[in-house]
Formats: sequence, structure tokens, C-alpha cells
Amino acid sequence: MKKLLLILLICLATASAFAGNILNEGFEYANHDQEKPVGWICDDDSWLCGYMEKDHNRVPHTGNWYAYSDTEDAWMYMPMFLIPSIRYRFTCWAISDESFQLEFWAGTSPNPNDMHALLLTTTVSNGDYEKISAYVETIPENCEYIAVHAIGQYGSYLTIDDIEVDMVEQFTFEAEAITGDTVMYPGTQAIFHFLIHNTGHDPVDVTLHPSNEFFTNFSCYSNGVSGMTFPTQPDEFVEVTTYATLRPEIEPGMVAWLDINMTIPCNCNTAMVTFWVTPLEPTQVAENLKDLSIFPNPATDFVTVKAEGLLSVSLTDINGKTLSSQAAKGNSIRVDVSSLKAGVYFISAKTRSTSSLVKSILKM
Repeated sequence: MKKLLLILLICLATASAFAGNILNEGFEYANHDQEKPVGWICDDDSWLCGYMEKDHNRVPHTGNWYAYSDTEDAWMYMPMFLIPSIRYRFTCWAISDESFQLEFWAGTSPNPNDMHALLLTTTVSNGDYEKISAYVETIPENCEYIAVHAIGQYGSYLTIDDIEVDMVEQFTFEAEAITGDTVMYPGTQAIFHFLIHNTGHDPVDVTLHPSNEFFTNFSCYSNGVSGMTFPTQPDEFVEVTTYATLRPEIEPGMVAWLDINMTIPCNCNTAMVTFWVTPLEPTQVAENLKDLSIFPNPATDFVTVKAEGLLSVSLTDINGKTLSSQAAKGNSIRVDVSSLKAGVYFISAKTRSTSSLVKSILKM
């Protein structure tokens, strides 16, 4: 089991405008077998690029190349100016059949004697690819190179792949819509799903601000918890479900939308998801709903959902938590409800002509 020792000195970093990827080296491009990795500086061929399908290909049968070393003390350097005031995230994949110590360093020149800042170190030994990922908060001055250092046994292989270095803000997040375009009739309720991803290096509370131009009666849930503010941890994905009612005065045939703006306490980052909605005439919706069959209802073990051009079906509880989601292979799907507690649940069906038609079912 790997032992990861991080060199982390806690500081109160302010939000930075420099977040982004500054190195994504997968060793696949412009490299040749048994040659030094392109863009890296290596002494005495201690690191080479290769393709060993039997042993160390992380993605089987893809021709995935990587850097590997079979020496006792191997260094590999990359020019990279690191800014002391910014926090960085180092990530790579590593595998070794024997025990290797893998280190990331920073320094002034491509020489072991000039590598003066040990950023992280870990032991790679379990024979499977391990993802090595860590934040480094404190970067010394005058760091113009990073280095990968491997210490192991001669004749044993250490392989690394997909090295990434990112500059990371303290408070930042992203949002992505899950629900697609929706059709519904005025005065009815729809369900919208989206993801919040905390991409910063500190926990942060995200507050939702739904627009009320076309919708009203908002309620939001995440993991069964109701509210408009949800806590997130670094690198955590939080799925949020929003119930909203299309205003009854909205005219059928026009295009409406629901914007959900999101803010965090420091006001240094915002995000928004947009859901597009087409209001229909009640007769149009009635016709669509007539073609959507859900039986038996009430149900005990299974319900069958049938509709022409059925694409997918989702099952949610009254708190908006998605319990299951299935893609259709025909015009019907069988949904297992046997393990659910008695109560009311919602079936959301998407077809080629209509999306997010919602019906309730009663579980006995």
C-alpha cells in the first residue's frame, strides 16, 4: 500500500486569476521507442519512452506510451517557472513491480544539486497503476525547473504516465447541466438536474439563485437535503435537483428558459447553468402524455414505462434524488422499484419528440 508523504505548509492563499493547466505530458506525442521523452532533460538515458503492452500499458491495447526507468537513481527535468504565491496540484500515474521511491522536486537548473524543494514523495510498489495526486502550497523562490526523481533497484521498472501540473485557486467551482431541453405546459412542474464541481483547494458553500422570469415555486435538493446553499469539498461533485413550475401565463409556442446562477461567499467566482424549455398547448401535452404509459401504478416490484421513440427513463424520489437512470433499447423499459420504501416517486421519460415528461407513481 502506497505511503504518500506530502510537503504541505498551510497558508491563507487568496484567490488567483492564474488557475489552469500548465503541463499535461502523456508521453504519447512525437516520442519514439527507446528514446528520451520529448521536452524533458534526462542524463545517461535514465528515463526513456516506450510501449510495453504486456507489463506497463495503463490503457490496454491502445498503444499508450509512457516514460520508464530501470536504473537505481533516475532524474528527469522539465523547464517550468513556478510562482511562489500560487498553489499547485501535481498528478501522475505510476506502476512498479518492485519498491520505488518517486519524488517531485523544484529547483534552479536541471541538476540534482540544484533541486532544493521537495514537493512530494511516495512509494510505488503494489504492481498496479496508482494515481499520485497532491497539492503543494509553498513554492520557494527561483524555481525554474521541476524534476521527477526515481530511486529503486537496478533491473526493475518504474513507469509513469500522464503527468499534470495545475495552478489551483483557493475558491473556485464549475457547474454543468445534466437535464437537456424540456417541453412542458404552463402551470406544470418540471425537474432539472445539474452538477456542481468544487475545483478549488478549500471547502466552499455554493448558493443557488434561480431566475424567476419564466418559473416560480422553486425547491432544490442534494442528497435528500433541501435548501439553496450546499457545502462542497475540494474536487467533490455534488448533484443538485431543482423543481420549478412554469408560470401559467407563459404563452405556448414561445421559448422559455431557467437560469440558475451560483455564487460563493468570497464573490470571486460564479457559475450558471441554463435549461431551455418549450411551452406547449395543453392539448399537445395531453396527446404526448396519452402516448406515455406507466404500469402497474401503484406498483410493488416493477413498473413498465412505454412510449413511442423512448430514449431514457429516470426515477427520482420526492427530494429530487436520482435513484436510477436507464437508456432505452426499444419503446419500453422495466424499472425495478422492489427495494424502495412505500411512497410517491417520479418517473421522467425522454422521447425523440418530447423530453422530461414526468408522471408520479405510488410504491406500495
